[in-house]
Amino acid sequence: MELSDLEKFNGWWISGDVRPILLKDYKRKVYDEIDKYINNRLIILLYGLRRMGKTTLMYQLINGLLKEVNSKYILYFSFDETDYGLNDVLEIYQNNVLNKTFNSIDDRIYIFLDEVQKIKNFENKIKVYYDLYPNIKFILSGSASISLRKRSNESLAGRVTDFYIEPLSFIEFLELNNFNVKKINENPDMYKNEIMPMLDIYIKYGSFPELALNRDDSYAGKYIKETVVERIIYKDITEEFNVNDLSLLRSLINLIANKPGMMLNFKAISENFGRDQRTVSNYFEYLEYSFLIKIIYNYRENISISMRKLKKCYAITPNIIFALSDKFNELLPYIMENLVLMKTKTDYFYRNNYEIDFILVNGNMIKPVEVKKSGRELKQLKLFINKYKNTDRPLMITYNNENRGDIDILPLWKFLLK
Repeated sequence: MELSDLEKFNGWWISGDVRPILLKDYKRKVYDEIDKYINNRLIILLYGLRRMGKTTLMYQLINGLLKEVNSKYILYFSFDETDYGLNDVLEIYQNNVLNKTFNSIDDRIYIFLDEVQKIKNFENKIKVYYDLYPNIKFILSGSASISLRKRSNESLAGRVTDFYIEPLSFIEFLELNNFNVKKINENPDMYKNEIMPMLDIYIKYGSFPELALNRDDSYAGKYIKETVVERIIYKDITEEFNVNDLSLLRSLINLIANKPGMMLNFKAISENFGRDQRTVSNYFEYLEYSFLIKIIYNYRENISISMRKLKKCYAITPNIIFALSDKFNELLPYIMENLVLMKTKTDYFYRNNYEIDFILVNGNMIKPVEVKKSGRELKQLKLFINKYKNTDRPLMITYNNENRGDIDILPLWKFLLK
């Protein structure tokens, strides 16, 4: 490894600042939460779907540190397209940049490692440096859930705090497009004609930060398909799980893109594709680990029973559906469900003779949420209320209708502004 391999990432060693093109003008909501931990001992771990702005967040954190910290005491390196190991990077850094060893420096040193899951046995290697050098602050990021969270929670227990970098919210999308959301929420009806066209864009590709200002449907679809979906299938999952049936993996994500909210019957799916049932089940796990899909469970008061019931599956964002399905416009009712799931982040639906799209659990209280294009079908919610006495105020999300009563009916665009 050469010094130049580090210098290309760390221009601030010479210039004193981060290049503006790397920073972006907008800071995501999670930035302030992360920044609170920047000067304590704990390792910071950023994880989530590809292209959600983890690297930009790192550069923004670096830019903030440069106002107070010697630029040579900040290192950034990405392992996404390299075979170098952690020791290679840190030895070159000590010998050629710091010109000192870590234990001979009293000041805090900030080390940003991007796509850290690509380092074999990264969690134990980081642990050694963390324990040996209390003055090192590690900020790690990656795009594979199982590699990062499971391994880091096992080996770095008590040493790490993690942050999920989720798809861009509708509020963030509007703010990136110079809307004053606080002002809009004071009188949302006055802005409806401006908001509705933005919702249509957001549904297609607006949950990806780099596409928030885009207005080219064909470019956006190609971007999501090639730089996110195919890269995860052909690179991330393949490397992590040694998958050899890539055609099945791709078929499964296409299945979800064309049937968002489908029940996961692994036996039926395996028979349909002529594959082993256990393989199909494993592949759905891999897709969930890589954040392409989200699986939710049939709610029961006993959570262990919920886990054994049938599951439903959605794309992590309807933008995936837009990129992969040629039936996007026909799928609007299910895409609405997908957006509500993104907003609520719930893990549950309800199905027992009738179905409720989502169940939100808050302590001992549960809130049923139905998503229907028109909002006229209230029967299921009323049945649920009669059965569960610990029910919070039920909610019906529609495309455009609104009404206040025993069951609140709220249009999707207003719900996403909350």
